[in-house]
Amino acid sequence: MSQSRYRLVCFDVDGTLVGRTVFVWQTLHEHFATDAAERQKAWDDYFSGRVSYAQWFEHDIRLLRERGADRRRMLHAISALELVAGAHETLQALKDAGLVLAVISGSLNLVIEHFALGRYFDHVFVNELYFDREDRLIGWRPTPFDLESKAAGLEWLMGKHGLCAAETAFVGDNFNDLSIARRAGLGIAFGSKCEELVRACAVCVPGDDLRAILPHVLEG
Repeated sequence: MSQSRYRLVCFDVDGTLVGRTVFVWQTLHEHFATDAAERQKAWDDYFSGRVSYAQWFEHDIRLLRERGADRRRMLHAISALELVAGAHETLQALKDAGLVLAVISGSLNLVIEHFALGRYFDHVFVNELYFDREDRLIGWRPTPFDLESKAAGLEWLMGKHGLCAAETAFVGDNFNDLSIARRAGLGIAFGSKCEELVRACAVCVPGDDLRAILPHVLEG
């Protein structure tokens, strides 16, 4: 049985576990043809500190609802996305090794459910959408852990499981993974086109097969 010096491995979702998208939010907005200028303004407002992440999230939900987004239509919008190669095998190998697995991502619970990923993870921190029996979007909750707050999510998990940073690893692909990649004992940039993340991580794994991370996490 494989062993590991790490006890907790955290993953990003969009671009890391799920391919053919950069961010699922972008995929949804493009599918529903929401107002591009409004989206850009909300982006600028968040990164300039004029609005909170929760306010940005609420703004995006409003834009999608105005365009008739419901569960059925959202699932259609993400139907072209695919799990990256080796995702199931990699996650199962890590679980078989007895590691705690977590998602810390700005993605959506809808994506986790669509790809049946929840069975692998002990903790899932993503943005959440809630639907009624007619697929109407009736509720939502922003993740407390995205962008700079991803590192806070890792800290929470470390406290929960009594771990130090050296016992943790993170796998991600983009600029919003920088804070957690720098805090984890092992940061892995997987198939990343973000030069800043590549520089911040101890390991850079090119390509699009997630199994390539296993030699860096497991021993034996």
